[in-house]
Amino acid sequence: MEKLKVGFIGTGMMGNPMATRLLDAGYPLYLYNRSVEKTESLAKDGAIVCTSPFDVAAQSDCVFTMLTGSEALETVALGKNGILQGLHEGAIHIDCSTILASTSIKLYDKYKSLNKHFIHSPVLGSVTQATDGILLMFPGGDNKPLENVMPLINILAKSVWKFDHPSQSTNLKIALNSIIAGTIAMLSQSMVFVEKAGIDNSIFLEVLSNSALNSTTIQFKGGNILDRNFVPRFTVENLLKDNNYMVESCKTEGCRADIAESISGLLKDAISLGYGQEDYSAIIKAFEAAANTEVKRKG
Repeated sequence: MEKLKVGFIGTGMMGNPMATRLLDAGYPLYLYNRSVEKTESLAKDGAIVCTSPFDVAAQSDCVFTMLTGSEALETVALGKNGILQGLHEGAIHIDCSTILASTSIKLYDKYKSLNKHFIHSPVLGSVTQATDGILLMFPGGDNKPLENVMPLINILAKSVWKFDHPSQSTNLKIALNSIIAGTIAMLSQSMVFVEKAGIDNSIFLEVLSNSALNSTTIQFKGGNILDRNFVPRFTVENLLKDNNYMVESCKTEGCRADIAESISGLLKDAISLGYGQEDYSAIIKAFEAAANTEVKRKG
């Protein structure tokens, strides 16, 4: 059986290793990225670089996108020379970005009206998981097109949860990312407090590692903070965008968003101090600035 022709738009930090896995699996791969240099490594391995999202879609049976958010996705999907115009009838667009449910609903309806298919399949995991093909993915959309692209999704993910509508996938991802925001905010607050109280933060993390309170995120980000390593895997600015999605989505659903609103304020403080492009764990610098201290490894 002939392999699907696959497009990939957005070959940044997460998109590049995802696209690499699809290419390594033998799928013909068509690429577009606004910054062309981010397609160079894939082009050397045989991917075809296109001049627009339209061109990618016109040559593909299925197009993946991994973009910064709702605004970028709507521009790439619905704009001039966009994906929707380029896709042939029956073709599929799988978006893996973190977006608003209003966007996934809008795209699902527009695509369906033209006998094309939109699936929202956000991911949980970072660059390492994308490289190793062990992401968690939550595709939502019509069953038949979803089943057709499951071989592709299985190349990228170790575990998959399916939903009947893309908006369910969208809202699940927003909820999961709010846990990331809450975890790093509480960890940062606690580490600065421990520092000011004269307790070694290495011991604090060690106690956590032996408790039910522990998590991989706490240990990884806590260790990076002690080493003053803020090389971005996901930036403060990106986390603010996702956290603001939680605020907006809670209001849409009639829920309180007090915690998310507070965390957005802290993230804005970190950005105002100049740390927006650093890893999201740099939110601790907002707490450090207020306490006039720095959390770092002893000795």
